[in-house]
Amino acid sequence: MGRRSQPRWDIRVAGAYRSPAGADVFVSVADISEYGCRVLNPSRNLFVGDRVTVFVDGLDPHEAEVRWHARGIMAGFRFVDAVDAEQLDLLVAHCAGRVKLVPQQWLEVSEGDHAP
Repeated sequence: MGRRSQPRWDIRVAGAYRSPAGADVFVSVADISEYGCRVLNPSRNLFVGDRVTVFVDGLDPHEAEVRWHARGIMAGFRFVDAVDAEQLDLLVAHCAGRVKLVPQQWLEVSEGDHAP
């Protein structure tokens, strides 16, 4: 296996991916970098080369390609476009307990409450 050029962070956060068939599959994201992630408990109906959309709280949805798959135990996804570094830093800090992520829709409601 080749060496990674980007740091990879060990995290444990809930996520999901949308399969090529359109099904949403809930997983645990075990580690992440700007260019990919490893997920636990993916569907057995996932194959190397499949394109999926990955959803992780705190990050924009990302298109990814399945790079490897260990038959329902774990899988590796490579993002088509890099994750925004600021979003990734916040996610890693949140998982380490240093910051609290607040869903965007909560911020919009709270900003509306303070309007003059």
